[in-house]
Amino acid sequence: MKNSRRIFAALLAVLVAVSLLTVGVYAAGTPNGNENMQVVVKTDTATGYPGDYVTVTLNITNNYYASSMRFPVLFTKGIFEIEEASLNLQKLGQLTVVTGSLSANTTGSPSFYPAGYSPDDYGVVLVQWLGTPNAGLFGCYNQPDGGDAISFRLKVKTGANAQGTILIPPESSLFYRQGMNDPADGNTVYSMTAGTCPMTFTDVVFNRIGQAPDIAAVDGSATVIDRANGLIYGLSAGLTSLDANLVGVGGATLEVIKSSDAVCGTGTVVNVKNGGVTINTFKVVIFGDVNGDGTIDSLDAGTLIDFENYLVLWVPGSDDCYLTAGNINGDTTIDSLDAGNIIDYENYLKTINQVNGLAS
Repeated sequence: MKNSRRIFAALLAVLVAVSLLTVGVYAAGTPNGNENMQVVVKTDTATGYPGDYVTVTLNITNNYYASSMRFPVLFTKGIFEIEEASLNLQKLGQLTVVTGSLSANTTGSPSFYPAGYSPDDYGVVLVQWLGTPNAGLFGCYNQPDGGDAISFRLKVKTGANAQGTILIPPESSLFYRQGMNDPADGNTVYSMTAGTCPMTFTDVVFNRIGQAPDIAAVDGSATVIDRANGLIYGLSAGLTSLDANLVGVGGATLEVIKSSDAVCGTGTVVNVKNGGVTINTFKVVIFGDVNGDGTIDSLDAGTLIDFENYLVLWVPGSDDCYLTAGNINGDTTIDSLDAGNIIDYENYLKTINQVNGLAS
């Protein structure tokens, strides 16, 4: 009987100690009198495009043993959204080695918003960390020099160029202001007020770019951009410039490397650049032009015959522009039939549709 009472008393002591940590009840500890906390909200990028994921990090500095932390993180609702499967809540830095539970509430309860912040304008992630005891020590956060502590992900919503903010509202009443004098002694837990433990917060501004850097066909042109195969067609033979056919969007610029000295024939390279860096590459196809001189004639017909007889080698993947340009009867094989169509084209007996690539 005495043994069972001792076990019960020990369990009760643990439960009391844990309750002191999790619900913020004042205990026997004494505040130092200079406690404070600063939280800097950061993102892994300052700009993003619709559909991108942005990692939000809370960098926390404090000068006391915090036994629990809770922050309502608000974000501009027109810019960001929560995708629950990708929220990806993570403990960082010291929180990966001290014991404690990390959780997030995304229900958007009205209690998460202090006066002046509307659920119509802001979404919210209520982030909460609670220290737990382990091997005689309580998990406490104490980083006088600061450290990345908690991170999660938001998704950039569809829309035009706009600016949004991710912030922790200083007016919130949801903060935990609870510390310990000694993490090895559960009786040293103490509570503070907003006056005795000031908390300061730094928000972050994020810019959504509505259009990602890319290439587009000029309105009214017949240009086809085959993104799956990295090809561009629907162009006229003999073009000396692609300005009337292609344009960069979302801040992208185009670098055109012509297949011959002056003409944009088959094999012309179009590099899509953003900030001077190539982000995509396409090759031009002029159906019937397989030597890249921008004209369709007997030289091309001869090249197709050489290909059929294994004198010319085009490798799938690297030479798709030539393989596509040479098949102008739609049978997926390059042979004398295609060469004959080119001769007929040169003699004005047939035309070659530069949109679908078929001779008729």
